[in-house]
Amino acid sequence: MKKYPKLEEVSTEKDYRLHLKYNNGEERIYDFSPNFEHPFYMPLKDERLFSNLKVENGGLYWATGQDFCPHTLYDLSEPILEV
Repeated sequence: MKKYPKLEEVSTEKDYRLHLKYNNGEERIYDFSPNFEHPFYMPLKDERLFSNLKVENGGLYWATGQDFCPHTLYDLSEPILEV
């Protein structure tokens, strides 16, 4: 079974991208926009609603009731490479 780092912080960036910070020091970017094809996430196209999110116990939650699987978030995000 794969061991995942714990998500500690999240912030939103332009074009519905999430900047993710993990407890192992890793930072990653996740493009959330493809999820808007699913009706469950359509309300989050409103940028005010999209940016109203928080991390709780390693999971990602929006004030409007949506959540997102932390393992999927990690697996589909791209590492931020330092130059």
